[in-house]
Parts: sequence; structure tokens; C-alpha cells
Amino acid sequence: MILLPSFQSTDTEVNTRVLLSSTILWLALFLIAPWVQAQQTTTAGRMRLSKIEFTGLQRHSQEEAIAASGLQIGQLIDVPTLDAAAQRLFDSGLFKKLSYRYRTSGNQAVVTFLTEEEKGAASPVVFDNFVWFSDEELLSAVRRQIPAFAGTANDSATNGITKALQQLLQDRKISGRVEYGPSADLSGGKLEHVEHVFSVEGISIPICTMHFSGAAAKYEGDLIKSSRPLIGNSYKRSFVGPFATINLIPIYREWGHLRARFGVPTAKFESDTTSDCKSGVSVTVPVEEGLLYSWGKAEWSGNAALSNPELERALKMKPGDIANGLKIDKGLVSVQSAYGKQGYLTARIKGTPVFEDANQSVTYQIGIEEGPQYHMGMLTITGLSEDRTNELKRKWKLQPGSVYDDSYIHEFIKKDFVLDASEIGYPPKSIATDFKYDRRKFIVDVTISLKKSE
Repeated sequence: MILLPSFQSTDTEVNTRVLLSSTILWLALFLIAPWVQAQQTTTAGRMRLSKIEFTGLQRHSQEEAIAASGLQIGQLIDVPTLDAAAQRLFDSGLFKKLSYRYRTSGNQAVVTFLTEEEKGAASPVVFDNFVWFSDEELLSAVRRQIPAFAGTANDSATNGITKALQQLLQDRKISGRVEYGPSADLSGGKLEHVEHVFSVEGISIPICTMHFSGAAAKYEGDLIKSSRPLIGNSYKRSFVGPFATINLIPIYREWGHLRARFGVPTAKFESDTTSDCKSGVSVTVPVEEGLLYSWGKAEWSGNAALSNPELERALKMKPGDIANGLKIDKGLVSVQSAYGKQGYLTARIKGTPVFEDANQSVTYQIGIEEGPQYHMGMLTITGLSEDRTNELKRKWKLQPGSVYDDSYIHEFIKKDFVLDASEIGYPPKSIATDFKYDRRKFIVDVTISLKKSE
């Protein structure tokens, strides 16, 4: 922290100090002679704080800002005290820019903080693997450094949180260092922080056992079995949570629990850890299984090239069956393939579930954007003799101008594009396919090549 000198007005004593960091730089003008006079005034003794003012507050209240500063009306203050309060305010993450000034009357001081608030929304803070403490203990530790902390923070607060957590480890004589690693989301085309993740590095916390609170007895065994890859790995909440979502939610969907979801994992030290899991933790992942759904029906919209009965045959779901989510997903892929066989290569299929909890059934509203129909263009075969190339072209059934079937090439290579040993050669050659789409004429040119294997 760098402080610029104070300056004094001609009427009342006004001292201004500006907090600087690597992310902010404010320029201040000052007069040399008045600064010397101000220094003589402040070094004569400490001042009693009579009032605290803030400018620039829009999203936060005066009370919240005062709490974050750590100052109290009536306390004795000096410049180092105000510097520390300004640093606490900046570390709180509430403010993008911050400076302060004070004026005195006798030994009474009024402090004014000039602020510009952070504009972005605060992101949740995740205590990743602080298994020695409850979440409330961690919140309390951070609040000693940042009084206004409530579980979320802006980027500018991360240094203060790191400092508070490191101090907590030192107070409890726990080895390890606190590291900050924000999780990010690029799905919208713009890098955005989703969570601020703080973890303890340099110490091993192996997972000994897994438990799933809220899971039915008939399911928990399968969940534990599917979680075996976690056993022995060092515990981190930021890893266990996504693991459950990616690997275990599909299991529930297959069972017909289409709305199952997992909560935030917790960990506690095992009381009877075995030798192969020393100083390890027992991890519990809460689960809300939701209702077991059966298949109601599909409601189709936007289809013209294929009739409802044709789509139903591709989907392969029957009323009253368990609403097996994986089977539904596979059925929607089959619908996509049915359109591909008819030349609709850019068809879009979107299934939206509508749940009827009263009878535990689900209806899928399936919207279709068919797009244009593509036709066959030219077939090119390379890497073979002219006679062999012509022979294979005669076997190719899709003639120029006919409706393009995107499944046919797989059938052709499997059944008709059969190579003998001399054609394969050594080192062996592989078959490569390439497609050129004319998106104005809606034509597909196909190239089949025999290439050396890489």
C-alpha cells in the first residue's frame, strides 16, 4: 500500500490520503508547506473519531460500509488507523476505487471515504477442502478480516479472504498454504467467474469412504460403486460435486428419477481410518431423488417431412414405461438420424420435458426445425487403381441429384468397400472420408480416400 502526502485547506484542516493498489492508481495534487503543517498537527496526538461519512454508495448501505471499515465512533484514531481501515474496505471487495480524507476540530475528527463501488455481481465463495472447520467457522474467520462478508465476493476481495484463511490455518497449527483459483464459465462467449474457489494445498486429504444421504437403500450401493474412482484421491469439494453430477445423475435418469439432484458435499475425518487411508475423510453427498416418472407421450411440432408415427417409431418410447432418461436421449438421437437418412442434415431436435407429478408421468414436447433437404453431388475415390475405383463407384447407390442419406456411407464402407491384402499394403492403409457441403445448392460431395495409417 502506497500513500500520497496530505494537504490542508486554508480554513479547516483537511487531510487527504489515497489508497493505491496494483489495480487502482489515483493522482493527487498537494502543497508542500501545508503538508508540513498537517503533519505537525497529527503527530501531536491521536484524534477522537466523531463521524464517518461515505460518498459514492449506491448498492451498499452506510452501515454496511462502516462495519467493513472496522471503525467505531468515539475511538481514538491516527493516520495508521485510517490507513488500516481503508485497506479493510478495499479488501472487502465492495469497492473498485477508494480514497479518504479527514478534517479536524480540536481533537475531534470527521472521516470521509470517497468510493466507487464494484459494478459486477459478486460470485459465491467456495471453501474447497477446509475439512478441519465448519462453514460457519470459516465465515467467521473471513469476517474478522472483512466484516461485511456474507459468502459472496468480487475479484478485489480475494486477497483479503486468502489472508484470513491462511491466518486461520496458522492459528490451528495446520500445515498447508491457501491458494485461490477462480472457476470460470466460457459458455456465453465471455470469460466470467462463476465461483471464487479457495483451497488448501501442500497437504493430502484422501477420501476413505463415500455416503449419499437421502438415497434409497436400493440405490446407494450402486452410487457407492460408481464413485470408486474417488476413493484414495485427495478431497476437494469442487471436484466431488461435479463428479456426482456428471457420473451419477445419468444413473438416476436411467432409473426414471429425471429430476434427481445432488447437494453440496461435506467431509469429516474418519475416526477409525485404516492404514491405507491415514488422515482421510468420509465424504457425504446429499441427494434429492425426486419422483420416479413413467413415460406419458411425445408431442411433436414443426415436422413435415416425417409423420408423427414415423417419429414415434424412431423414438421407441411406449406409454407407461419407466421414463428411462438414457433411453429417451438415445431415442432423440434416432430421430435425428431418421432426418439424416432423408437428407435433412441440419435438422434440429429439441425435447422439453413437462412433468405431471400427480400421476408421476412425463410428457416430452419435441420441437423440430427440419431445415433444407440435401442431395447427392459427386463421389470421388482416391488411393486405388482406376479399374478398382470404377468398380466401387458402380456399387455406390446414391446417384447425383438423389436425396442424400448420411447413414449410407457407413453401410457402403462396411459391405462394399472391401479391400484385399494388396490394396491395404504394409504399413497398412486406412479409409478416410471427407464431405463438402454446398450450403447454397444443398449438395454434398463425398470423397473416400485410402491413406497410410498415421
